[in-house]
Amino acid sequence: MFEDFQPAPFSGAWDSALLGPVAEINEQMLECLRMTAVDCAADAPRLVSLLREDWRRLDAKVQRRLSACPYLLLDAGFAQPQRWDWMASAGVMDAAPRCGYFTGRDGVALVRRTLLLAWHLARSNRVTARVLLGMSALSAERIAACRLADLEALAELGPGWIVPRWEQQPNVWRQLIAAGCRGQPLLLRQAQLRGLQLLARAGAAGGTADG
Repeated sequence: MFEDFQPAPFSGAWDSALLGPVAEINEQMLECLRMTAVDCAADAPRLVSLLREDWRRLDAKVQRRLSACPYLLLDAGFAQPQRWDWMASAGVMDAAPRCGYFTGRDGVALVRRTLLLAWHLARSNRVTARVLLGMSALSAERIAACRLADLEALAELGPGWIVPRWEQQPNVWRQLIAAGCRGQPLLLRQAQLRGLQLLARAGAAGGTADG
């Protein structure tokens, strides 16, 4: 689908072999959000509550369309080096109550898979990490230096700062979901391009991927 989709801000930095793992993580995340919306919990996270009916529309076909995206739809704080300061102090991180979007067995598995991909790219291909994950150079240094045990511990803690991308911009998700449900490739590509532009803008500003 994306053979002819070359993001201008990152020309020459594309690694199509990694789109598969990214799509798997995206699809897993979308299913987690759909299930959370279906559960109708009163304390559902903000983005789920705001777009509950939208998330419920994500059947398997729509999830596959949305997940085939040239960047990660989950924001694990890779653009925010301060999130990874704990790695500089012998891998110590204060325990916190499990909260947020990705809790339970499926949530832990999703976060673990995301962090392992980030660790791999931070060590082997930082340009691709910037493109696909929105990872800053300083974050890449800290993540690359961590132990796998540190990543496992972080996944188990389920920090609340690991959220869907654009958590503060529900309209971005409304447009993506609407495009995915309609099944129109051009419309979906335009919505994904907007997300890519937000990701590039955030990376250039050194801030979060929420643009």
